Amino acid sequence: MSWLDTHHRYGLVSRFLHWSMAVLILFMLASEVWMEAFEHFVEANLMGLHKSIGVLLLALLAFRLAWRWFNRGRLAPPVHWRLAARLGHLALYALLLIIPISGVLAAWGSGHGVAFFGVPLLPAGSEIEWLEDAFEETHEILANLLWLVLGGHVLAALVHQWWLGERSLQRIT
Repeated sequence: MSWLDTHHRYGLVSRFLHWSMAVLILFMLASEVWMEAFEHFVEANLMGLHKSIGVLLLALLAFRLAWRWFNRGRLAPPVHWRLAARLGHLALYALLLIIPISGVLAAWGSGHGVAFFGVPLLPAGSEIEWLEDAFEETHEILANLLWLVLGGHVLAALVHQWWLGERSLQRIT
């Protein structure tokens, strides 16, 4: 089993990054639904975890982009799919960058700090209502857009696997 990607299979690092980020992203999207459904009951407990995992996802994204640049042995998609694949990945990476940043700015605007599993990264301060409102709305809209982009990503994987017969799921699992 190789750490690096080959033309036939993603390496251990790429697969770990892909699936760990997938699980964390799904948790983040689900936690937003839980926080809205049980607003006062679980929000305080989940918000700290939500922020910490958001910071972790931002760090994993930075590592994933560096790994992608370093590790160039992966299989290139067919020419007619290349543009769609690049745009889809660009949309995913952009959302995975902008969503946590908008969350940090919303937390900062609310007067709450941001901590990473209890370690303060951004201290609490005074509330800046317009900043909180703007970035809370941005954060929510982009999270909803992420649902759509993730759905497209999964649909594309299934089309490649079952309709085109490229067996792409075996390369990432």
